[in-house]
Amino acid sequence: MELTSQAKEILEELRGDQPLRYEQLVERGYDQSYVSRACLELEEKNLAHVTEETQESFELTEEGQNVSENGSPEYRLAEELQDGSRNLSEIQDVNLDVALGQARKRDWISIENGVATLVEDFQDLEDEVSQDLQEGNYSKELVDRGLVNRTRETVRTVELTDKGLNLDLSDVDELFNVEADAEPLRNGKKHYYKNILNYARQTWIEMGFQEMEGDFVVPSFLNFDALYTPQDHPARELHDTFFVERPSEADLEEYGEKVDHVSQTHQDGWTTGSTGYQTDWDISQAEGNVVRTHTTAVSVQRLHELDISDEDLPKKFFIVGRNFRNETVDRTHLAEFYQTDGIVVGRDLNFRNLKGYVTEFFEKMGYDDVRLVPSYYPYTEMSVEVQVYEEDEDVWTGMGGAGMFRPEVVKPMLGFEAKVLAWGLGIPRIAFMAAGLEDIRELYRNDIELINQTPVWRPDWNQGDQS
Repeated sequence: MELTSQAKEILEELRGDQPLRYEQLVERGYDQSYVSRACLELEEKNLAHVTEETQESFELTEEGQNVSENGSPEYRLAEELQDGSRNLSEIQDVNLDVALGQARKRDWISIENGVATLVEDFQDLEDEVSQDLQEGNYSKELVDRGLVNRTRETVRTVELTDKGLNLDLSDVDELFNVEADAEPLRNGKKHYYKNILNYARQTWIEMGFQEMEGDFVVPSFLNFDALYTPQDHPARELHDTFFVERPSEADLEEYGEKVDHVSQTHQDGWTTGSTGYQTDWDISQAEGNVVRTHTTAVSVQRLHELDISDEDLPKKFFIVGRNFRNETVDRTHLAEFYQTDGIVVGRDLNFRNLKGYVTEFFEKMGYDDVRLVPSYYPYTEMSVEVQVYEEDEDVWTGMGGAGMFRPEVVKPMLGFEAKVLAWGLGIPRIAFMAAGLEDIRELYRNDIELINQTPVWRPDWNQGDQS
């Protein structure tokens, strides 16, 4: 009988100790592909039998451990409300982003005018989420909420047949295939996420856009106020925004009279045709330094810098940059993320132009089906969420927001009336899906094995085999 040297060597290993999992053979120094080829050969010659079994394991995430020990956000919110209704802005020690949705889903609370009320008797409520985590009852909901990591692993075990056990190794001739492919050399390549970011930049440039840059630390004036975001908006609270201690305040002198125009716009609408928010405006809040939460802060800075006497409209600008939010880090959230923002400034622009720019960008990034769904943002009207179709999952996935800047944003910062198309789109989601990852933190890991296994990214990543 003829066997390759690999198959003969694995056969000898199995003679001494069997059955063995592929992983056990790998631990003994054999390459994974070496083991797979050898076992396949032994099975084809009825010398061994390979079985496969899928094993599933669960592990609490950091957030899951916290919920197990301290209770779920929705239950802790219910605890806060058991003695009476509370204004949401007064609740500090609960992750409201999660708690509100889950509590309302369970019909525990009602919300009216920013005031939350417990509609169930607190004594009748049970924290099933925390209990399930403690007892190891891991459901799909717990996995989807990022409280539990689920891992599926295919375990292959090889065992010799009677023929393999009784084979006289002295009668085995080693077969050498001089035409077999050698193991390819691993040469260096760029991280796939870096490729995607660079391709996004190149795409905007090819579409005629100029790249703009901005600081990571910006005054709240740029990050919020100039974008017509109310000073009592929840996004300005500590649970969403990183505030800078040193220096804690920015000098707004460079924006001149535009600070007064923004202030008046918030209070009574100034000359924009709006009535504003009819509330007082505090310049000390606008001076507070923050780590930018979106690259739209750079877009509004560019509006401020535009000089109508020197610029021929329309003008198109973009940025692919990092942003920072005070998020709980888990498999779908990071405190840092990339975003691509863009603005088009002109006199005769309309929503059709906006749809054209956004759709063309995503088509160049590998998506055939793109749609715009009505949404709400404080600084655009009309506003839409940009969604792309994921054929494998048969779902539409949100990739960011877009719209036309409101006059309350354009006129105070640009200094004249114009139409401004604007968007802020997610880049991590594209990389996340293209690389087939289940944990977004992998995007920032320099795992050589993962990088080697991930194909070089191309805009046709979702069109099948790229090899």
